[in-house]
Amino acid sequence: MKLPKAVKLLFDQGRLYMSPVTEAHSEADDSIRSQLAEQLGGGSGLHVTRDKGVLPEKDGYTPEPDVLVVDAGALGPGDAFVDQRHVHFVAESVSRSMVGQDYGRKLNQYAARGIPTYLIVDVLTGECVLYQVPKGDEYTSAVPYRFGEEIAFSLGGVAVTLRTDFKKIR
Repeated sequence: MKLPKAVKLLFDQGRLYMSPVTEAHSEADDSIRSQLAEQLGGGSGLHVTRDKGVLPEKDGYTPEPDVLVVDAGALGPGDAFVDQRHVHFVAESVSRSMVGQDYGRKLNQYAARGIPTYLIVDVLTGECVLYQVPKGDEYTSAVPYRFGEEIAFSLGGVAVTLRTDFKKIR
């Protein structure tokens, strides 16, 4: 089996998912992380990170979002997991093999964990969806944006704006 060097492996419900990390995916994630780090830097009490597992496990699943905003100090140098109570924001960049997970299981998992804001960056369609206000295992607010539009929202009382000048996969 030939695999690209940049592949994300996910194990869920007895299945192993291998998802190539495209350049569009990497660039979108990097852009979100850098924009949020710049706007939340210093005294916000928030920290921007990536690819950390969100605990506790629910239904045999521990999601690992592409981008996370967590309470400053919630992660130590050796930590690969963060407690859901410390997570304010997660973002996922959609890949062909994980579309159903990002819009389905992960959406429900993040809402059930009470994570206030979930952003899906869909490099396949050129759209983003900002989910907010979790209730049970659903979000009560879902606002779509096309690539090129700005997304404004608040994280931990700090107003942020994300540029969505991401690349779409053709």
